[in-house]
Amino acid sequence: MNQAQNLIKIQGLDAIPIPTCNIGHDISANELWKKDGFTYLRCPTCGLMWVSPQLTDESVSEIYATEYKNKQGKHPIYPGKRRFREGLSYISPYRTNGGRLLDVGTFTGHFLVAAREDGWAVVEGTEISRAAADYALNEYNLSLHIGDLSSLDLEENAYDAITLSDVIEHVSNPLTTIQKAHHLLRDGGVLYMHTPHFNSIPRYIYGQNWSVFFPWHRTIFTAKAMRLMLEENGFHVKTLQTLSILPLGTQSAWQRYLQQKELQTGETNPMTSNNLPKSKNIGLRNLLRPIWLGTKRAIELPFIPLSAMGIYLGSRLVVCAEKTKHPSKP
Repeated sequence: MNQAQNLIKIQGLDAIPIPTCNIGHDISANELWKKDGFTYLRCPTCGLMWVSPQLTDESVSEIYATEYKNKQGKHPIYPGKRRFREGLSYISPYRTNGGRLLDVGTFTGHFLVAAREDGWAVVEGTEISRAAADYALNEYNLSLHIGDLSSLDLEENAYDAITLSDVIEHVSNPLTTIQKAHHLLRDGGVLYMHTPHFNSIPRYIYGQNWSVFFPWHRTIFTAKAMRLMLEENGFHVKTLQTLSILPLGTQSAWQRYLQQKELQTGETNPMTSNNLPKSKNIGLRNLLRPIWLGTKRAIELPFIPLSAMGIYLGSRLVVCAEKTKHPSKP
């Protein structure tokens, strides 16, 4: 069926219906709710949640262009290696011959800078936002590939580690993304991801109003769905945990985007420019960061033994998986 014939317009953005499970389970979906003109569906087999109609990649790119200044205004400078201690600790045992790392959806490249400081010899990133990629290149002299991972021509069996931090929920086809990562990793290489978790305490509290539910979070995983997707595509799951109760809130990224789009004229966006932190605020943020990170880790600690018992209630799903098998090429 011609995809163009199925296009739906929502607030001027193109979207297409996704009637069945976004990781390949061909079974009728359960409807959870409707919100902002989108329907939120769930797979009765694995518990995966996805949005339908789903925004096209072109529509998501348009949103990222609008959102970039706001996000960059909130996180304008490299926060230091300590901020990325968790991710680095998962991937460092897999470093060979200096190590080659690919960070998917690297945004402005801060994780790659931390990895380079941590001793990785070759650090590369992918990014679909041209503005974010230009910043990472000019500010940190990073090696970046522009585009979605599944469309890029990269060297197969070449990487010791591939990381996706708050990325898998954004991609249009998570299954294809995972299969592509498998082909790019060397045998025994590691895939590290974290992403919002559907069966979490905040979702039970806030329901459809939880702040992670907005249209360009196209897929939200359960622990079961994540494990199934990885194990069915040539990975051995080493670590699968859900951590934290954050974020706690209902602020709508969709409504914020519509406001920004309305206010944005030319290159100046009043909302995002007003959000640019003053230098004294940046200094205060850096001063308080160790306290915040310590508090955040303390909040996460109780969820670790729960995950070990197969009780997944945390809001952030963290997974570390090794490449083991050789499924067919996507």
